[in-house]
Amino acid sequence: MPAELFRSASSHTPVKRRASILPVSIAAHVVVIAAIFTAPLLGDIDFPPPNRPLNFAYTNVVLPAPPPVRLYRAPSHTPNPSPDKAPLVAPDVIKPEVLLDTSPDFGPVVDGDPYGAPIGIPGALGPPVAALPPPPPVEKKPVRPGGDIQPPRRIVSVAPIYPVIAQQARVQGTVEIEALIGEDGKVRNAKVISGKVSLNDAALTAVRQWVFTPTRLNGEPVAVIMTVTVVFSLN
Repeated sequence: MPAELFRSASSHTPVKRRASILPVSIAAHVVVIAAIFTAPLLGDIDFPPPNRPLNFAYTNVVLPAPPPVRLYRAPSHTPNPSPDKAPLVAPDVIKPEVLLDTSPDFGPVVDGDPYGAPIGIPGALGPPVAALPPPPPVEKKPVRPGGDIQPPRRIVSVAPIYPVIAQQARVQGTVEIEALIGEDGKVRNAKVISGKVSLNDAALTAVRQWVFTPTRLNGEPVAVIMTVTVVFSLN
């Protein structure tokens, strides 16, 4: 029973008290806020001094005057004094062309002659002419003896050396060689036409050392192709 009495009192009494205190609390806050804003206007309050401007120290700097601006002027075209250069400005008057002397004493000038050599002057120099190269020498082909061409005569003879193998095998016979004899009578080339194999090299070695008299045709020496024979005999 006592607990229920306390519970009812605690549950209903605070709600009524809060409802009566709320308007008073709001009015007290409004009064305090209004007093805060109106108190400075009604009372004698010293406000802080206003901000003062700052004074800066400065020095006058005198800059040099800028250099004067030079305007570009196109160069004036002056006549070119050199006759070898093309003019830059067209002339006012075209002078007549100066022609070469065409008096009767010298005759007319040949058209197209770069040196302007007149006709009728004896000994007049024309354009230089390059010297022509000499013609190539005429190649003289070797000839074979016959008719008016007499065979050359052998003046130096070298006997062939008989190969030892051919001697042991008792090989004998002849070797025919075609020889090219130069204009001086010396053998320039030689080749075997027919012969024994074991005797051919010995025959060629001997013939290449032979010398003949020079052969002439129309008074000039010529090369000759002739056939010579080398004989190998075991006597």
